[in-house]
Amino acid sequence: MLARGLGEHGYAVLEADSVETAQKVLRDRGWIDIVISDVRMPGGADGTDLAVWLYRFRPETILILTSGYFQQAEAVAGPMVYGHRLPKPFRPSEAAQLIENCLAKRAAERARIEGLRRGWWE
Repeated sequence: MLARGLGEHGYAVLEADSVETAQKVLRDRGWIDIVISDVRMPGGADGTDLAVWLYRFRPETILILTSGYFQQAEAVAGPMVYGHRLPKPFRPSEAAQLIENCLAKRAAERARIEGLRRGWWE
């Protein structure tokens, strides 16, 4: 449902049914702007494991974690420090808005860094 909804908002979407599949897609593909992952995923690894992997191997990729269990997870494991949060339930339009905000923030940060570089070398 989310993939279809984001496709209707004009995004190209790749899907993975496990952390291992997501890692393979991320290794095999070129640039991927954003990963949206549920905290709970099938298999041995979960969304927080994917977050750690992304931080290590694909730090340029924006991560959005989604869950209906953020409060319970944080009560046990402490605050989640990786990525952005999208609490369930949500509409695809809310996910699209968060994606736009994340991309705009990254573009602004890149422009700021580029401005600093130009100023440094001039």
